Amino acid sequence: MSVSNNAPGANQKTLEPQRHGDTSVKVNVRLIFLRIGEIDTLNEKYQAQASIKACWPVDFNELSSCLSHDDQKRLIDGKSVSLPNYAQSNWHPQLFIENVMGELKEQIRYSAKKSKQDNQIYVFENRDIKGSFWEKLELNHFPSDVQDLSISVGSMLFSDKVLLAPDSKHLSGVNREAFVDQQEWSLYEHVDTQQRFVTEFLFGDDDDEDDDDNAEEEDDGNIHTSVEHHVDNQLKNTDDTDDRKRSILTVTCHAARRSHYFYWNGYCLILLITMVSFCIFSIPPHFTGNRIQIVCTLLLTSITFRWTVNRSLPTISYLTSMDKYAIVCIFNLVAHAVWHAVIGFLIFINTTSPTIVSTSWFAKLDQAAFCIAIGVFFILHFIFIIWLFLVPLKHRKHMADKDVQYSLDKKNRRKCKSDKTQKKTSSGYTAVPVVNIEPI
Repeated sequence: MSVSNNAPGANQKTLEPQRHGDTSVKVNVRLIFLRIGEIDTLNEKYQAQASIKACWPVDFNELSSCLSHDDQKRLIDGKSVSLPNYAQSNWHPQLFIENVMGELKEQIRYSAKKSKQDNQIYVFENRDIKGSFWEKLELNHFPSDVQDLSISVGSMLFSDKVLLAPDSKHLSGVNREAFVDQQEWSLYEHVDTQQRFVTEFLFGDDDDEDDDDNAEEEDDGNIHTSVEHHVDNQLKNTDDTDDRKRSILTVTCHAARRSHYFYWNGYCLILLITMVSFCIFSIPPHFTGNRIQIVCTLLLTSITFRWTVNRSLPTISYLTSMDKYAIVCIFNLVAHAVWHAVIGFLIFINTTSPTIVSTSWFAKLDQAAFCIAIGVFFILHFIFIIWLFLVPLKHRKHMADKDVQYSLDKKNRRKCKSDKTQKKTSSGYTAVPVVNIEPI
């Protein structure tokens, strides 16, 4: 495989076909995720190997010059013809990968084939790519999150020349069997496509740099004149390219995190640490030092455990669902510590005896505080469980429903294709039985 750096500013030769004129060429794109490697949550990237198939219509006269007589005959008969040096002397959409990180290994092949549906000749660009791709990971619902793994295909030509669209005849897909992180993630079957446009950005060219170098050698008056001329040129270019956009097609597959590990080693342990704090109420309230010592130990343990869990996540500006749960439990421990200090202070200033009996007013007040605290604790957990079913788990159910719909669409497409094939192979004549007629 050859290694290339796909950037929008790459200098490539563009030979547009004369038949398109000023109208944009519609390029149908289909992407198959052949293999998805490790999903790096900490660095917000993932490894993948994919196959991109792009096609666009051409005239037969444009290909006749680069095809032999045998290839022309095969093309007319509806067979696929290889085009080894097509990109060197013919127009092509100049595709690139927008969200690639580092070097991208790719192999590009061109071929042509006549469509049986509209008898139009199409040129196919088959591109096999392998590399690391950047993806903004949404961790609001961690660890019950569903991540989008996308590859964005763009064209170096503007939207008035090339318009990228998903292939309506063949669906994009993903190979679920060749998934490396199956122990940590569950890959969905359906694939989504999205069309968007990127506005042209302003940048300086080599001529501007030469003008700047010449201006530095002149006096201050000439420098001022040259700068004004440079600004005027930039403003003119901005007006000319204000509406120029590039077409981008994003193909996305979805992976759900297997969250059982975090439920048992995250939520469950935080829950147990917090529940132990209610056992402190079994200690008589006049042992204030013992109570505060135990709750502070639980508080430090909970904070340390939270930082241990967060080391596997990137630094983000918002809280995940596990962060919110852990912080609520930490505030619960802090509230317990404050109450133990308050009840100890009240006992100290209102009684002369170092101990209190169970029938005293302070003991009943401490029991009431225990009942209120444990009631609020269960109410908060009840609300959290309802939210868990209504938001993150409901989103996963929606993804599973889209998998079912995607499977039905694939079956319907296969059925329609098989029906058309049977109609073409079957003859249009009705068999008539031959009857021997005896002469009278």
